[in-house]
Amino acid sequence: ARVSREFGLAERRLLAEHLLSTLDHQQVAAFDVDALIDYRSRRPVMTFAKDHWESYDAPELAVYLLHDTAGAPFLLLNGPEPDHLWEGFTGAVRQLSSELGVRLAVSFHGIPMGVPHTRPLGVTAHASRPDLTEGYRPLVDRLQVPGSASGLLELRLGEDDRAALG
Repeated sequence: ARVSREFGLAERRLLAEHLLSTLDHQQVAAFDVDALIDYRSRRPVMTFAKDHWESYDAPELAVYLLHDTAGAPFLLLNGPEPDHLWEGFTGAVRQLSSELGVRLAVSFHGIPMGVPHTRPLGVTAHASRPDLTEGYRPLVDRLQVPGSASGLLELRLGEDDRAALG
């Protein structure tokens, strides 16, 4: 489980860093990470220099407003997956996305597989409505997997009859 969690984390971090470093953006909301993160299981990095603590890389979980190269606005929810209060977090994201007029929520997740890099990339599409994945041929019929906050968010958005896909 640790490998898949770290794998997905690295890819999501790279994607978010790229978007935030190349596109104009501003923070529009932030979450209380002290209530959501288990620091003992995911310890933030601190830098010790000779005889003192020099810095602390505090985790952040925030929503940013960005504009793509054509000027179209979109929101980015960036930060570590909450360890606690998934329903509260999901409810807050649902409310915020409604207030900000979000029409489509898109998630990204990576799963490691022991296959050569020369093989085509496999994609498992999922969505709150069948029309959002039209033309996609499912790889499996039914599967039970460990849950995720993003999976719960997609489920809850679908229950609100809102568009979400990954």
